[in-house]
Amino acid sequence: MLSRFRTHQQILLFSGAGVLTFFILLTFGLSLTGALRSYIGDERQTFSRDQALVLDRVYVSAVRVRLAAVQGETGWEASGLADPEVRRRFDAHGGQMIFPSTEDVNLPLLLRLPGAPGSPDDQMRRILMYAKGPAGFSRHQMKSQSEAQYMSWQAKGYVVFPSMSVVGLSPLPDLSDPRVAGAIADRARLARYYLAGLDTVDQWAVPREGARELHWLSPEPDPVTGQTYYRVAAGMFEGSRLFGVVVGQYMPERLIESIVPGSFAGTYMIVDARGVPVVSTSAPPLGNAAIRQVLAEQSANASSQLTERYADGAMTISMPLARSGWSLVYVLPRNVIVKTVARRIAGTASATALALVLLWTFVILFNRKVVAPLFERSERVFDSEHLSRTLIETAPVGLALVNVSDNTVLLESAHMLALEARVGARDGTLIGDVLKRHAPATFLEQRGSRAATADLQLSLPGDDGGMIDLAAKLTPAHYQGRPVVVAAFSDVTAERRLARQLTAAKQAADSANAAKTAFLAAMSHEIRTPLNAILGHLELLERLPQAAPVAARVRTVASSSRALLDVLNDILDFSKVEAGEMSFESIRFDLPRLISEAVAMLMPLAQRKGLALTWSIDPALPSHYVGDPGRIRQIVVNLVGNAIKFTDDGHVSIDVRAGGGEPPASPVVIDVTDTGIGIAADRQAHIFDAFDQADVSITRRFGGTGLGLALCKRIAESMGGAIAVDSEVGRGSTFTVTVPISPDDDMAVDVEAEGGTPSEDADMRGVHVLVAEDHEVNRELIRDQLDALGYTYDIVENGLVALRYFNERHYDLVLTDLAMPAMDGYTLATCLRAQGARTPIIAITADVTAANTRRAQEAGISGVLLKPMSLASIDAVARKHLKLAADPHAAAAIVAAAERSIVLSPSLVAALDQRTEESLLAIDEAMAHGDWETVGSRIHSIKGAFAMIHEQAVVDACVRLEAVIRHAQDVDGREASDALAEVRTNVTSVLERIATDHKSRHAGASD
Repeated sequence: MLSRFRTHQQILLFSGAGVLTFFILLTFGLSLTGALRSYIGDERQTFSRDQALVLDRVYVSAVRVRLAAVQGETGWEASGLADPEVRRRFDAHGGQMIFPSTEDVNLPLLLRLPGAPGSPDDQMRRILMYAKGPAGFSRHQMKSQSEAQYMSWQAKGYVVFPSMSVVGLSPLPDLSDPRVAGAIADRARLARYYLAGLDTVDQWAVPREGARELHWLSPEPDPVTGQTYYRVAAGMFEGSRLFGVVVGQYMPERLIESIVPGSFAGTYMIVDARGVPVVSTSAPPLGNAAIRQVLAEQSANASSQLTERYADGAMTISMPLARSGWSLVYVLPRNVIVKTVARRIAGTASATALALVLLWTFVILFNRKVVAPLFERSERVFDSEHLSRTLIETAPVGLALVNVSDNTVLLESAHMLALEARVGARDGTLIGDVLKRHAPATFLEQRGSRAATADLQLSLPGDDGGMIDLAAKLTPAHYQGRPVVVAAFSDVTAERRLARQLTAAKQAADSANAAKTAFLAAMSHEIRTPLNAILGHLELLERLPQAAPVAARVRTVASSSRALLDVLNDILDFSKVEAGEMSFESIRFDLPRLISEAVAMLMPLAQRKGLALTWSIDPALPSHYVGDPGRIRQIVVNLVGNAIKFTDDGHVSIDVRAGGGEPPASPVVIDVTDTGIGIAADRQAHIFDAFDQADVSITRRFGGTGLGLALCKRIAESMGGAIAVDSEVGRGSTFTVTVPISPDDDMAVDVEAEGGTPSEDADMRGVHVLVAEDHEVNRELIRDQLDALGYTYDIVENGLVALRYFNERHYDLVLTDLAMPAMDGYTLATCLRAQGARTPIIAITADVTAANTRRAQEAGISGVLLKPMSLASIDAVARKHLKLAADPHAAAAIVAAAERSIVLSPSLVAALDQRTEESLLAIDEAMAHGDWETVGSRIHSIKGAFAMIHEQAVVDACVRLEAVIRHAQDVDGREASDALAEVRTNVTSVLERIATDHKSRHAGASD
C-alpha cells in the first residue's frame, strides 16, 4: 500500500512538472516571436524615417535643378548677341572664354568641346552674350542654389549647349592650379564627362504646366575638381526647341548625411537603375547580383510601395526614390538580427531557463528529499520524540517546554524541578513568572521571521537566604501544532561570584596604583617643600659674615640640599607624568639660545673631567619655535649630564637638525653623542624603564636613581615626540630626541607690549609689591625675603583687603595665596582682571596640579611660586613678568644686603599657637558635623604655616589626613580621627620645642 501510494505520488509530481514545462516553453516561443516582430517593425519604422530624410534631399536636388532650368530659359530669352569681337576672342583662344567673376556674369568659363559642328555666328554670339550676362541662369542661379535652405550642399553646376558642343562652368575653377589647367586642356576628357547621358537629349520632353522632366546621371569624377558627383539634368527650351541642358552636381554623400549615425543597425545604400551602388553608409554587404534581384522584386510591386525580402543571409527593405530611377535599399544582415533579438529576449530566455532549472531541480529534490524519505521519517517520529524526552530528563541544565497561550509547563526536566525548589517555586511558577514577561514578545518576533532567542540574567532569593544567579535562554518553537517556548535555565551563581571578585580585585589594583602615584606625588612635593625652605634659609645664611670653616660647611649643606632637591624634582615630575597631570607651555623661545645656555650650564662639569663639550645647530632651522622650552631644556640637560657622567675620556657633542621632511616644517631632532662606556645591546630596551640602569654596577660606580632617562622618554612622548638610543659597549652612545615643535620666525618685537628693552643694569628696588597671605607666620617670612631683595611692599591677610589696597594704590606685582578666608586667590585674580587690571598676578601655593593650573589660568593668574620661595625664585619670577633683565650679579648684590636669617619672634610664636589651636577646634567641630570641606581647608592652612617654618613632621601628618578625607562620600570617621590625633600630637610637639628654643635663646642673651 505504501509503495503504491509512492508510485502515484511520483507520477503526479512528474506529470505536473511536464505540463508546466510545456507551458513555459510555449510562453517563451510566443515571447520570441513577439520580440522578432517588434524588432522588424522597429527597423521598418527606422527605414521609413530615414527614407523621408533621403527623399527630402532628392527633392531639394530636383527643385534646384528645375529652378535653374526655369531661370536659364528666362535669361536666354533676355539675351541678345554678343559683340563680334567677343566671338573672335573666343575662337582665338581655342574655344575658351573667361568672363570676369562679377555678379552680372552667368557662366564665368565657357569652353568648346571637341567634335563641335560649324556653328552659326549669331547662335554662338548669343551663347556668349548669355554667358556674359547680365541676367539669367548661371551665377545668379548658382547663387540662388547656395542660398537655398540647404546651404551646406555647396552646389556646383554647368550648362551644356548640345548643338554647339559648348559647356559653361559655374563657379569659375581655380585656373592657377596646374591640375585644373591640365584638365581644361584635355577637351576630349571634358567632352566625355560633360556630354555623358546627353545622347538622347533630342527625345527629352518639353515641359508642360510646370512639369519638367529630370534625368539622374550616375556618379563620376569631375575632371576639373577631381570630386565625384551625382548629377541631375534638365533641359532648357526656347519654345519647343531644346537649346541647352542645365546640370546640378552634388556629392553623393549629401543624400544620406541626414541619417543619424548609430540610429540604425544595418547598412543604407542608394543604387541606380542598373543596381550599382551610388553611395552607402558602410561597405555594401550585398553584391550587385543580389541588389538586382532586390530591384527586380521591387519593380514587380507598385513603384511607390515598400518591398521586403529575406535572402542571401540578410533582410532587405527597399523603396524607389521618387522619379529618380534610383532606390534606397536597407540591408539588415542575419547576425545583426540575431544579436539584437537575442539582447531583447535575453531576460526572458534567462528567466525561462532559470524557471525550468528551478522547476526540475525542485521536483527532483522534492522527490528525493521529501517524498522518498517521507515514510522513513514517519517511522522515526516516535523514536525522535522519545529521545527528546530522554534528553530533557538527563540534561545538566533546567529544561522546560511551555505553552505560550497559558504558560503551562508541558515538559520539565528534573534539573528544572531542583532549581525551582531552591528558589521556593513549585509547579512551574518560576518558569511561568519569567515567561509571562518575555515569552509572548519572543514568540511574536519569531512569527515575524526574526531570530527571537532571548538571553535573560536573573538574580532570585534562594531558600537559604542567599541570592541565586540564573542564566535563562528562551527560544520560540511549535509543538503538536501549538506555539511553545523552549526554556533553559542554568545556575551561574559561582561564576558570577568569581567575576565580581575579579572585578573588585581589578578595581583594588587600579585604586592602589592611583594611590601609589598620588602618594608619590604628594610625598615628593611635601619633601621638596622643607628642602626649598632649607635652601631659602641657607641662601640668607650664606650672606652673613662667617668663619671660613662654617662657610664651607654651609656651602656643603646647600650643595647637598640642591642635589637632593633635583632628585625629588625628578620624582615629582615622573609622578606627574604617571598621574597625567604634567602640563606643558606653548610659548615662543629661541632654540639656539636654549641649547647654548644648557651647554654653558654643564661646561664646568665637562671641563673638570677634561672632556670637550661641543654643540652645533643646522643653519636651515628657524631660530625661534613655539613650545615648552623648560621641558626641552630639562631633556637636554639630563641627556648631556648623563653623557658627561659616563664619559671619562673623549668628547660630548650636541647636534640639532631637522628630521622627517624639509625644514622648517619638519620636527626638531636633537642628537647627544658621547664616547663613554656605551650600553650593551640586550640592555638598551630597558634603559628607559623607571629606576633601571644599564648595569647593576652602574649604580655602584656612578650613582643615580635611574629616573633620568625614563623621565626624558615620558616627557618627549607627552609632547608628541620620541627618544631612541644607538650604542655600543666601549665606543659610546647617541641619544636621539625628536620633538614636534612649530617654527615661529616672526622676529618683530612690540616694544610697548614688552615693556621696553631689557637693561642689564635694571634692578628691582623700585618695584612695589602687594602680598595677600592669611597666615601670620608666612607673612613674616615673606616680609623678610622682600626686605632682603630690596622690594617695597604691602602685606595683607586676605583677598578682600588686597582688592581694596589695589584700588587705592599702585602696585607693580601681586603675590597671593590661593586658599584664604573671605576671598581666595582665584577670586581676587578674577576681580582684578574683571576691572581691567593688567598687573602680573603670581600665585603662592604648595600644590601644583593640572586642575589647579587650569583654574589659575582661567582666573587670569600670570604665574606660580611654590611654597616656600627662595630669594632667587622670587627675583626670577618678578623679573620675568616685569620684563626686566635677570642680572645675577645685581641680584646677588641685593640679596647680600640681608643681614639676618629668619627667626620667629615670641609674638609670632604666640600667633602661630593661637591660629593653630583655632584651626584644630574648628576641625573638631566640622568633623562632628561631617563638614569635610571645612576640615580640608583648615588642614591646608596648618600645613602651609608649618611648611613655611620647615616642620616636616606636621606637614606629613596633614598630608595623611588630607588623603583620608579626599573623597568626602567615603570618609572613614575612625581613620580620620586617628589622623587628626597624629596632627595634634605633632603640632603640640613642635610648638613646645619652639617655645623651649626661645627660652634657651633668651637665657643665653641674658648671660
